[in-house]
This record gives sequence, C-alpha cells and structure tokens, in this order.
Amino acid sequence: MTLLSVEHVGKTHWVGPYEKRVLVDVSLTMRPGDLFGVWGAQRSGKSTLLRLAAGLEVPDAGTVRYDGTDLAAMPKAQRDRLRLEEVGLVHGEGPQSSSFSVLDYVAVPLFNRCTRRDARHRALATLRRVDVAECRDARWHQLSDSEKTLVSLAHGLVREPRLLLVDDPAAGLDTLQQQEVVDLLRAVTSEEQIAVLMTSSVLSAITEAHQAFTLSDGRLIPVTDASCSGGEVIEFPRGDQQTGS
Repeated sequence: MTLLSVEHVGKTHWVGPYEKRVLVDVSLTMRPGDLFGVWGAQRSGKSTLLRLAAGLEVPDAGTVRYDGTDLAAMPKAQRDRLRLEEVGLVHGEGPQSSSFSVLDYVAVPLFNRCTRRDARHRALATLRRVDVAECRDARWHQLSDSEKTLVSLAHGLVREPRLLLVDDPAAGLDTLQQQEVVDLLRAVTSEEQIAVLMTSSVLSAITEAHQAFTLSDGRLIPVTDASCSGGEVIEFPRGDQQTGS
C-alpha cells in the first residue's frame, strides 16, 4: 500500500528578484515500514521537499498524494488535522513559547484529542521511548543539541503518526549521537511500521536508510539499489560529500 507518493513535482522560490528552481521533476513512493534518507547541501531543497510532503506547501508542478489523496486538493483545515493526527513533521526549532516545559511541548499535539492529563501521560511515555524522560521538566534552552533532537522526535512521534518527516536530525551532533538518532529511526520504522522520510546534511546519516537519495540542482537522485532489502548503499556521486544544512 502506497502511503506517500511524490509525482514529478516541481517547486520554484523567489530569492529577491531571482527565480530559483528548488525541486525539478522529483518523484518518490513510500510504503509503511520504509525509511528513506535524502542528503543535500545547504539550500538544496531538502526542507522544501518535507514541507510539500506535509502539505505545508503545494507544488508548482506535479502532485503529492497522501494515502491516495492529492494534498493540494484538500481544504487547509483537513491538512492541518492530518499533521496533528497522522503526519509528524520533525524539526529542531522547539516550542514557540519559552515557558513550555519539555513535557508540555511534546504533549501539545494531543491537547485537542484527549485530556491534558492523558496527553502528558502519553508524552512522558514517548520521552521514555526516545530515552530523554529526565528532561521532562526542563526548558528548551536548557537542552543539549542531542537532547533537542530527541525531544523533537518525541514531539513528532507522540501523535502515533503513519508518516514521519524528519528534517536534518544529525546536524550539530557528534558521530555517536548521530548513530543513536539513526538507530532510533530504524527501530521506530521497523517496530511501528511507519514510513520515515529523513533529510540530512551529514552524508553518513543516510547510509543505513532502506533507500537513499541525493538532492542536487533540484533533482532527486537515487544512490541505492532498490532491489537490496537491507538498504545497501552501492554508490554516491563523487565530489558531493561536503557537509551543508
């Protein structure tokens, strides 16, 4: 069953007076249990791809379908509800209010779905799942980079999504911390059978994905053999291994 389908998508942004083609004829298909990784340099379009998959932006060309439905054809209220209930978008920006505790930040997506007490209970369980329950009473500015990444993942996972979109979770982390995040995403994908689309500015972070891509000049280029069920990386383009964001 196809969960996310990106079909020949194009997207253009204006940078001052100049038009920049961010995505060009991009296509991918994801099913439950897939872990896909996309590597790209700074301003290569990685975040735009995730925003399109989340229904926060609409493509200028092509179609993005979630569970068979064209996201651009959905009313905004329906797309908003989808992100609260079925699609988790993970980024490292943290809560809008500095007064939020980590526990409340993780619980926020559930506040309209259950009681505050139940929401916090589920949030604490999710913080335990990602191994940062000890941070529950802390504020965002008190967290380390690694803790911020894991709390952000908890914020996305607490809604029990079918699709998790993760924006550059390895940025700013050391090698061991990057591996911890990748191992967590692999475990979540396998155990909960959700689809995970992860972008990264760190090339090594995507080598354990079931399928890996590079994003260059707006084009999504596969760099794994899709017939290899273990996600073996067989070739990366030469000269594209610098780090960007």
